[in-house]
Amino acid sequence: MLPIEERDREHFQLLQKRLSVGSVALLALTAVLALVTLVLFTASVSKRAGLVAQIEASSKAIEDLKANEELIVVVKEKATAADKILSSRTNHPEIFDKLAALIPTGVYFTDVKFTPDKAAISGKASSSANVAGLISSLLSPEGTKIFSTVTMDSLSSDESGVFTFSMAVELVKQK
Repeated sequence: MLPIEERDREHFQLLQKRLSVGSVALLALTAVLALVTLVLFTASVSKRAGLVAQIEASSKAIEDLKANEELIVVVKEKATAADKILSSRTNHPEIFDKLAALIPTGVYFTDVKFTPDKAAISGKASSSANVAGLISSLLSPEGTKIFSTVTMDSLSSDESGVFTFSMAVELVKQK
């Protein structure tokens, strides 16, 4: 049997050893946690730097593409305007080619004026039958491909029997 003081001292030394081992273990755990935190922080900073670089590269690409987009919009507007102009344009050679096949012998035009939707035609004919033939040919199925409406504005004859006429026609929109 050991005296009480000796037992207390052994008990104190055992407690001191346990406390030292616990302190070392706690210190080691704290060091490991600090190291893990440092590694995670470094990885996060590296990832953040990569994301920032990616954002900057994307922003630069967007800025570069904005100029292209503006050019595309301008070109599209101009192309639309040009297409509108071309589609509204009257194809005069085609109209004259079709009209030449419809004009009867003895009729000729002295003046043809075009507006976007209409035309005013003045001319002369050797007889009233030729004028009637002109009107009927303009109202025929081939004539309605060129003109949708034919209106005779004036018809007169001089002393030599030559008929002078003036008419207005509405153009059919060509596709």
